[in-house]
Amino acid sequence: MLDLILGYLLVIVILFSVNIGLFLGNFKFNDKKNTFISALMGIILLIVMAISSILTINLLDYLSYVFILVSIIIFTVLYIYLKRNNLRFSLSIIIFIYYMLALILSSQLAEHSIFNYSLVIVSIIVMIVAVQLSKLLMYAKRSYNVIIGEYMSLMGILIFILGLTNVSIMQLNHEMFSSFLILTPTYQLIYVIIGIIFVLIIGFYLNDKN
Repeated sequence: MLDLILGYLLVIVILFSVNIGLFLGNFKFNDKKNTFISALMGIILLIVMAISSILTINLLDYLSYVFILVSIIIFTVLYIYLKRNNLRFSLSIIIFIYYMLALILSSQLAEHSIFNYSLVIVSIIVMIVAVQLSKLLMYAKRSYNVIIGEYMSLMGILIFILGLTNVSIMQLNHEMFSSFLILTPTYQLIYVIIGIIFVLIIGFYLNDKN
């Protein structure tokens, strides 16, 4: 069960860090400011995890509802972002959801190890990389807002799937199946999405350059 929650936490950190990084790219800050913001958000994540270690609320039976609710909020934010182009509001909601979800998942862990806190470094690195990739996406002929919207759609669908499958995963005999192995298809799907995004970025860049 511990591996399962850690797997959920890793997936959430990667997905939201990329999303936030893409949003930050829309502000067109310089590299120093982007790095500072990413580091600051990593520090806040560290504080959130530290706070979660003193919480004793058991929400394991309600994670499915939490994931489904989060996916609905993501699609709502996506609608507002694309229809009203309200960047600051959309980014604020995504950041809030990110930390709340990290707090909930981290609080379900019986103990906090070095791996938990190493996710802070993962978040910072992923966020910085996403910001740098956004500079290439700006050259795409398609609107940058649409590109972010497509990513948010995929993220919302993935989290919705986690909500639908959580009950079945919880009921499995974890002595026979590794929790990490159970989440392997989700990890593979994330890798595929990242690979597709990378190929699209290179394709957009070369096409516009030609």
